[in-house]
Amino acid sequence: MKYFVRTYGCQMNVADSNEMSRHLEARGVVATDDPDAASIVLVNTCTVRDHAEQRGMSEIGRLRRWKAKAPDRKIVVTGCAAERTKESIERRFPHIDLVVGAKSIESFPAMVDGLLSKRPTDESFAYVTGMQNAERGNVANFVTIMRGCNYSCTYCIVPYVRGRESYRPMDEILDEVRERVDEGVRDVTLLGQTVNSYRRDGHRGKDTDFAGLLEAVGGVAGVERIRFISPHPSYMTDSVIESMATVPAVCEGLHLPVQSGSDRMLRAMLRNYTREHYLDLVDKLRAAMPGIVLSTDIIVGFPGETEDDFSRTLSLVEEARFDWGFIFKYSPRQGTPAADFESHPEELIEERHRICLDLVEKVGRQQRQRFVGTTQEVLVGEAGIGRTRGNYKLRVNGNEGKIGVGEIIDVRVTNADRVTLQGELAGLGARI
Repeated sequence: MKYFVRTYGCQMNVADSNEMSRHLEARGVVATDDPDAASIVLVNTCTVRDHAEQRGMSEIGRLRRWKAKAPDRKIVVTGCAAERTKESIERRFPHIDLVVGAKSIESFPAMVDGLLSKRPTDESFAYVTGMQNAERGNVANFVTIMRGCNYSCTYCIVPYVRGRESYRPMDEILDEVRERVDEGVRDVTLLGQTVNSYRRDGHRGKDTDFAGLLEAVGGVAGVERIRFISPHPSYMTDSVIESMATVPAVCEGLHLPVQSGSDRMLRAMLRNYTREHYLDLVDKLRAAMPGIVLSTDIIVGFPGETEDDFSRTLSLVEEARFDWGFIFKYSPRQGTPAADFESHPEELIEERHRICLDLVEKVGRQQRQRFVGTTQEVLVGEAGIGRTRGNYKLRVNGNEGKIGVGEIIDVRVTNADRVTLQGELAGLGARI
């Protein structure tokens, strides 16, 4: 039997797809890159933005013809859109065999057992994936440490579809980290909706917080690098920053969403921090880890955003000096408080998106130039390409046949004009 997964949305969905694939493989199901060979297709959906949700719905619709070619084929729909619109999906797409909402991911093993008991006999079974950046066998992978979110950001549907925060026991997390290391993973990304809010019974029964978890994961043999996403500024405590600076495996790179540079907008979004607090965190992070690579998320066109609010977001970009950022056009999600607010004209949102994106890219180009001429430690993830500790992608020119996947090498950066840096091997000091 085989499997192939279509995943839409964030890293949490990628991690969920990986987790579900492990359950399938434990039952003798193997992966395939050919959906036409499949008896089962899994579509892991997203609902954070309307565009992502509609892409998933279109995929499910196209699968009607795929299933008609062999009625024994099965379609499984999972994820956040499956949680939010389960009944609607079942009515709209009667060719679906199983819907597993985001809150039910932990019940997937039992559900898939029921599905496998009804499987066809042609030995073709597929699980379809559209995002490949964290699959099994790679040198980098995700480890989910918590699920859900206790915040109530007015624009965000996630708490409604993933529920309240729940935290995995530390010993369970450490066991999974060891399993990933045994599979060849050297770069571990700890994953959660508000990952740094983690708190749970700790190692050997002692209570712990996220700072303690970083220290414990850093002590696992074979873990070369530790990253985490997505943190919330409110939980970026002094102890977390200290652990980032003192645990050798924790990387000098952080994606810290800000959403807006206007205190008025932050209050309207219920983000629970101020512009001053955020910029103070940036100063603390750079003081603790000089040269840290910082990136962020920004929403433009949020209801009520004035020209002054928008200008304050632009000035924060210039002051914080992000290496890169993801700039999102506000997308109302039914069921969130902001969906009832009066929206801006689409043309205005598009214009602000373009202006902010251009500025972020300009600042990013300037920031990248500091790496030219420096030597960076690069973990090779594919032939001739790896990532720095700050999470920049770096292509090693002229040495593709001399370095292997999983090696950690020293690379001198020669060009930083693009987001993917260029460099050359800095001597023979490759470390394995």
